[in-house]
Amino acid sequence: MASEMDRVVPLGQLDDFKVAEGDPDVRGWQVVASDGRTIGEVDELLVDTNAMKVRYLDVEVENGLMAEPDRHVLVPIGYARLDRSADKVMVDNIASTDLRTMPAYDQSPVTRDYETSVRNAFPGGTAATGAGMAAAGSHDTDFYTHDSFDDNRFYGRGMESGTTEQRLTLSEEELAVGKRQVQAGEVEIDKHVETRHVTESVPVMHEEAIVERHAITDPMAARGATIGEGETIRVPLTQEEVVAEKHAVAKEELVVRTNQVTETETVEADLRRERAEVHREGETHGGGYNAGSTGLGGTTGSGLNNSSTDPLRRDEPGGNL
Repeated sequence: MASEMDRVVPLGQLDDFKVAEGDPDVRGWQVVASDGRTIGEVDELLVDTNAMKVRYLDVEVENGLMAEPDRHVLVPIGYARLDRSADKVMVDNIASTDLRTMPAYDQSPVTRDYETSVRNAFPGGTAATGAGMAAAGSHDTDFYTHDSFDDNRFYGRGMESGTTEQRLTLSEEELAVGKRQVQAGEVEIDKHVETRHVTESVPVMHEEAIVERHAITDPMAARGATIGEGETIRVPLTQEEVVAEKHAVAKEELVVRTNQVTETETVEADLRRERAEVHREGETHGGGYNAGSTGLGGTTGSGLNNSSTDPLRRDEPGGNL
């Protein structure tokens, strides 16, 4: 019997194992999360060599979804389902944003502690650890009977005799409201020159000539006078004139600032949601459809079905297992 460290190994390392006839080899298929986003592709299948069943899908995560490149994660096969028409693997239990909470797979040997951390990363996958698990030798069987390892869900085979399971995913739109800065306008200030006419009164001085006549009463001064022409005297007269000069003087300045004002705007949108209607024809029996029971956890199944159809076969002399 294989030890814990080498029981679950990649299919590519097993020369005598191959995917059973009739079941698709999903390596290379795109993997789509519950929000409809492609999160990567199936790089390898991890096989339980004791049970000859696929336990995990090794998904190579698309670059850009995680901070580190070339990241791989493991998806328990019971949490995935096939979309055969599109060659895609659908994972209804996680959204693309949940990848950061999933432990990375670095192709190291798979231990039970690591498997437990993988299961715990999925809704409804919480598993007991440590003393809560059964003693070695019996806990392996208990661990893989969890719904997360039910490959009937993945391959869409009958859960029990006479019944089949099919799934219809219901989605709805959600409104994501954000904000961005856009230019609403601008303030432009131009300077132009305007002319105004001013009038000011300025006092100015000018000289005027005043001629006064005085009689000479001194007889001595009068005797020496002579009579003749050609004698002229000149007296300059001055006046003030107005001189106007112009010069620029700074009177004021304009300061333009921006001020943030918060307002409330209402965003309206029509969001679509998918509903399921059950139509019955003829004599049908069974439970009704509960519109409120759908969710990321999916439909609870009855556990691992010990069907005679296995997803793997071992090529050995003497026949197939």
